[in-house]
Amino acid sequence: MTTANDSSHHRFQARGSTLVATLALLGLASAAAAAAPTGKMGPTSAPAPQNMAAPNAPFTIDGRSAELKTYMGHPLVIWQVATWCPSCRAGLETFAQHQAEIDKSDITILVLRDYKNGGYPGVGMHKFVEQVAPKLLNDPHFVIGKDTKALFDLYNPHHFIDVYQVIAPDGHIVVVSSTPSATFNKIEGFIKPKTGS
Repeated sequence: MTTANDSSHHRFQARGSTLVATLALLGLASAAAAAAPTGKMGPTSAPAPQNMAAPNAPFTIDGRSAELKTYMGHPLVIWQVATWCPSCRAGLETFAQHQAEIDKSDITILVLRDYKNGGYPGVGMHKFVEQVAPKLLNDPHFVIGKDTKALFDLYNPHHFIDVYQVIAPDGHIVVVSSTPSATFNKIEGFIKPKTGS
């Protein structure tokens, strides 16, 4: 025979189990939120540097060393990304949408994974581009690589996860910004058809 006390005890146990389960789920959600990568975005409206020459620095392409000076003398974008960063993914999609326009110009877009990938693990650059904009992998206007610490310290001292510089043909930095999906117009002014085309 079930007494009133037994019923109350069962209800209390059921509520207690529900509470424990709810707290466990909240704990998992909090842990997942805490583990989600976060980082500081670069400024989208930073003032252009005044007469600042772009320093040379090394980076890597497929594990081979390369230098920025190799690409100077033409419009150049140095875009530093993290492969887990949603705005970086959107920026890559934006470049892919403008690929035909870029291919008619002499601009080069260096897409470089941040040194240590913004502090979090993530896919390599080849995989990242392959997932988001695979046609860019074999496009000579796009150079896919990784920062060295030297380049990262020079061009991204604040450790932004999405930041780019536009370097004019004379070797001076003329734009510092981020989020190409929202600021592509700042780059577009340097995407001019090649002379005679």
